[in-house]
Amino acid sequence: MTSFGRQFGLNATTYDAARPGYPDVLFDQIAAALPPGGSIVEIGAGTGIATRALLARGFRVTAVEPDAEMARQLLASSVGDLEVVISDFEHYQGPRRSFDAVVCAQAWHWFASAYALRGVKRLLRRDGVFATWWNIGSIVDEQRAGALAAVFRDTSHRLPVLFRRPDLNGTIQELARLLQGDLGFYRVERLAFESSVSYTTERFVALMSTMSEVLALDEVDRREVLKRLSEVIDEQVALTGLATEVAYATLGFMAFRC
Repeated sequence: MTSFGRQFGLNATTYDAARPGYPDVLFDQIAAALPPGGSIVEIGAGTGIATRALLARGFRVTAVEPDAEMARQLLASSVGDLEVVISDFEHYQGPRRSFDAVVCAQAWHWFASAYALRGVKRLLRRDGVFATWWNIGSIVDEQRAGALAAVFRDTSHRLPVLFRRPDLNGTIQELARLLQGDLGFYRVERLAFESSVSYTTERFVALMSTMSEVLALDEVDRREVLKRLSEVIDEQVALTGLATEVAYATLGFMAFRC
């Protein structure tokens, strides 16, 4: 994982509270492909947003997380058969061909894909599952989205992903090509689900404070950006009476090892 991807531990408690979860149906689909009580390695587990859903379904989870503060939050908030390993996935030496699944929620883009995929294959048993996915959010009210994006443009800061609506299709297709090529995974199934979250001003600003583009700012700029975001939302709420609604598309895939 790149050093840029390790900023999240600066605010691990807020990250855990503010970041959205993932649809239950996603975990149900993954669970249906695994033996009951199976063993899972979770890459870049963070504060445990996905981990807790896996533990709740009775799986044994080895959570690999390079940031000690994120790992500490994960341990404090999780109940179940859990081992936490503080390590980069690239340096994690778990037992070969010993796991029913390797999963990665919202973090695969931080890895060098081809190298990391070989590490995934090394860990999986025959017919084991590799699953990775992302939440891609967009603010439903276009006027509000534009007003909030202007805060970053006015201060010459990079727009967070929430305002850029990235197209993951190319990324997913390339990963599927690599898996089904030399790596020899025999089937790839798409994961695609939709959900939405309504945010109060305080909760939306907390969410934005966990974005890598905001965490990368120096403290003065970060405080100013978050203050302006709060002011803009309050202005929009005063005009419309509506909270800030974010529509999420949860996109990814499951692949099966030969």
